[in-house]
Amino acid sequence: MLLQELLGIDEEIYFVEESYLAQRTIERTLDYLNGVRRFVGEQRMRFIRVREGERTLGLLIFNSADEEVPVDFWSVFTGALAGAYSKKDFEALTDSLLIFNLLEKDIEVSSESWRDAVNEYYSLMLVNRNLCQGCTVRPESYGSIFSENRVNRVTEIFNILQEKGFYPEGRILEVCCGNGMSTLALYRLGLNPLAVEINKCAICQGLEQGVLNPQKTVVMDATALSRYFEPGSFDAVMGFMLGLVYEFNKELWLNIMRETISVANEGALMLFTVSSKPEIEILAEALFKAGVKGEIVDNTDSEGTYDQWFFVGRK
Repeated sequence: MLLQELLGIDEEIYFVEESYLAQRTIERTLDYLNGVRRFVGEQRMRFIRVREGERTLGLLIFNSADEEVPVDFWSVFTGALAGAYSKKDFEALTDSLLIFNLLEKDIEVSSESWRDAVNEYYSLMLVNRNLCQGCTVRPESYGSIFSENRVNRVTEIFNILQEKGFYPEGRILEVCCGNGMSTLALYRLGLNPLAVEINKCAICQGLEQGVLNPQKTVVMDATALSRYFEPGSFDAVMGFMLGLVYEFNKELWLNIMRETISVANEGALMLFTVSSKPEIEILAEALFKAGVKGEIVDNTDSEGTYDQWFFVGRK
């Protein structure tokens, strides 16, 4: 696990927050740390601090094995993904705790590496069925799920983009990634997007087949991107085979388009594909209204299935 590699530890690790999304509010983290602060001066505790420069990204507290938990482990607290006010409270709490105890380790890592480690932890918890009690879904074979034709179709789109002078660079976000069918094409093109999808089973499927990168995959509702990412977080935002986009549900998709724009950097590449012209027209209308400059591209082929129409442009 990346986190254990970064910290140079062998013991088990457990994040206090139950999900990646809970890391935005860190209610349990702040509650637990306040509890620790009340008795930390009474006994010596083992701490590991993770920082970027002088800013604390995470704090680990060692827990010895006992009757309830028969193995040693580290509890992991972080405010790195939290909102501004919660992050400030976290850093103040950790500073007060460290006054009373010497650090066992003081490790400096980049915030990006730390975020990848957090992502990976929750991805592995998901694929190991630790986040879905009573899960009865059994793994399927790779061949029954993934199609090389689908992967090739996405690759062909990027050939068209290059001809038009578009190509993604920098920080890439893929929304509604499903089980990673299109993400696989991006990986093969040398791209490394952060892939988000609301359907936990789809994400789990992609992870257990080794298609999705656990360090770059998050279970997340694309209608709430701005709650978890700051404005300008990404240099490219894309989504493949979005939909189905109809008049009766278009507000959902218009909201997703607005959310993608809100987290995109100025000049960011925006790329979205669907299966029909009416669908892409609905999405393009929202993008144009938000000031995105781009075009609708007819990408129809004889099979008439995947990525038949797409929008490409820049914010």
